[in-house]
Amino acid sequence: MSGDNASMRAVAEISRRVPRVDVAVLNAGAARVEGKFRRRPVSMDGHRAAAAAAVLGVTVVVPAHYDGWTHFSEGREGLETAFDEAGLAPLLRLTGHGSWTALRG
Repeated sequence: MSGDNASMRAVAEISRRVPRVDVAVLNAGAARVEGKFRRRPVSMDGHRAAAAAAVLGVTVVVPAHYDGWTHFSEGREGLETAFDEAGLAPLLRLTGHGSWTALRG
């Protein structure tokens, strides 16, 4: 579970410390807070989430916290596009709020 983190350095450190991660629950949505962090995202955008999936070598990515609040600057479509462009679309599990998803094929 990534928490509010957009740092690929942190992802690389997790990958180093925990060599096998099957499922990543990544806070996405590129949340931006006015007046903070020079408007840089405090959570991953789709491209960083896809990169994190690749670095971690996961088989499933469940994005969390990417919609429903005004500070999110990227939603479901951005995630789908980024994972598709990275060739990682099969890893992505997008579900509606309060829905279950299979973690195995």
